[in-house]
Amino acid sequence: MRSDPSVLAPEMRRHPLYRTKAALDSVLGWFLVALMGLAVVNVLWQVTTRFVIGNPSSFTDELARYLLIWVGLFGAAYATGKRAHLAIDLLRTSLSGRGVHWHGLVVGLVVGAFALFVMVIGGAKLVSLSFLLGQTSAALRVPLGIVYLALPVSGALIVLYVVLFTIERLRLLRGLPPTLPVLMETTAEAYAENVDVNRDAVGETALLADDSPHDPAL
Repeated sequence: MRSDPSVLAPEMRRHPLYRTKAALDSVLGWFLVALMGLAVVNVLWQVTTRFVIGNPSSFTDELARYLLIWVGLFGAAYATGKRAHLAIDLLRTSLSGRGVHWHGLVVGLVVGAFALFVMVIGGAKLVSLSFLLGQTSAALRVPLGIVYLALPVSGALIVLYVVLFTIERLRLLRGLPPTLPVLMETTAEAYAENVDVNRDAVGETALLADDSPHDPAL
C-alpha cells in the first residue's frame, strides 16, 4: 500500500511533519491498546464475579461503559490520523492534480471546525460544568468531569491531525515532496490497488494450473 513509509524519500522521514505524526500515532495507538486491554480484564472480572464467585462486582458495569466512551472517542481521533473514517469519495475520485488537495483542504476545514467548536469548546464547557457541580459516578465515585475529559482531548487530537494534513497539502500545492504517505492514498485507489493484486494472484494461479502435469486417466 502507498501509505507505507517506504514510499517516501529517506530524508523526508526526518521531516518534522512526518516525525510529529508518527509520534502522535504511536502514543495514541498504544494508549488505545491499554484501554482495550483494561476493558478486557474488566469484563473478565465481571464474568468471574457473576458466574464463578456468585457475587457480582459493583463497579465493572460502570467502568465498562466509561472505557467504551474513551475507546470510541480516542479511536475516532486515531482513525482521523489514519484517514480510516467512512467517506463518500465520488467527488474526490473525479478530481485530479491540484483539485485533490483543494478538496482535501475544504474537507479538513469542515472536520476541524466541527472538532474545534463541538468537541473541544463544547466538551470543555461540559467538563467545567461537571466539576463545578461536583458530579461523581454512582459506583466508582470518580468525578464525571474526568470521564467527559475524553471529549475535548480527542477533539484537540483531531484538530491537530487536521492541522498536520493542512500543512502537508499546502506543501504539495507548492510542489514540495510529500512527507505524510497517508495522504498519498484514497479509499478508491486502495480498492483498485487490491483488485489489481488479486487479479495478478488469480492469473498466476491459472498459469500454474495450466503448467501442472495432467493425469491421462482422469
